[in-house]
Amino acid sequence: MNMPAESSPFAFPKLDGSNYTSWKEDMKIVLMARGCWSFIIGEDKPYPEQATEKEKIEYDWRKQRCYTTIYQGIERKFLPLIRHTTDGKEAWNILKSNFGPTSKDRLAVLSD
Repeated sequence: MNMPAESSPFAFPKLDGSNYTSWKEDMKIVLMARGCWSFIIGEDKPYPEQATEKEKIEYDWRKQRCYTTIYQGIERKFLPLIRHTTDGKEAWNILKSNFGPTSKDRLAVLSD
């Protein structure tokens, strides 16, 4: 009997180990829509000392949303890869190093 595929809160499949390239692009769009992409690319700096309490809470909420969005977008069997962190950028980089094509792989695809 086949088990049903894990459902995704997104309109695209969860990262399953074979779809990293398309997943990465789809997840980028979701993170952009949720105001979190700047954490991944390192453009979101910590709030300044003079930030209001509301601004600090919003910043922390967006930072957590970055990680939870990525967490929800991968199949359960890959969650151990990122469970030791709660940082979205670190989780993104871990998944990239585990599933992203290496430069040799990329060259092979381009030359075929």
